[in-house]
Amino acid sequence: MTAYAPQPRMMAPPGPSQMILPLVILGPLGLVALAAGLEIMKRDFFIGLVCCVPGALVLAFLAFCFALHVRAQRVWGWHVQTGRVPTFRNHGFLKGAAVGTMLGGGLVAMAAWLGLRLMDDPLYGTFATYAFYGAFLYGLPVLVVMAVVAGWAKRAWDRTAVPAH
Repeated sequence: MTAYAPQPRMMAPPGPSQMILPLVILGPLGLVALAAGLEIMKRDFFIGLVCCVPGALVLAFLAFCFALHVRAQRVWGWHVQTGRVPTFRNHGFLKGAAVGTMLGGGLVAMAAWLGLRLMDDPLYGTFATYAFYGAFLYGLPVLVVMAVVAGWAKRAWDRTAVPAH
């Protein structure tokens, strides 16, 4: 009797209907945060712009999750059509983490440069001071968080790619 190597089983991914609960909870939260930032922008443009970032990030996260759901459905369709189990690219997390680290480093460097450049400005001096101190107090956590999030996003994106062959 011949013993065959066990084949990995693929489970059908949940459809986009799984996004209903996150959209109902996070969608309005993102819109309220974005609207609050726009209201603050009437008084102080730069502080309002900073306050818009959380709302925009929540909405971008929801759009990214929906795109992952659609891509997972395509991978499942490819699997059903061909009968093969897809193989995934290696080192996706590390590549994403490297890009996230570079983006975080650029963000921290820009904040520090903005703080040094505009610290004595009468109009933007307070904002520049906050940016300068924020770059040095929160620079390392920003780098780590951006690296982990970008690494996770790259790995998830690679895992939902339809194989070329």
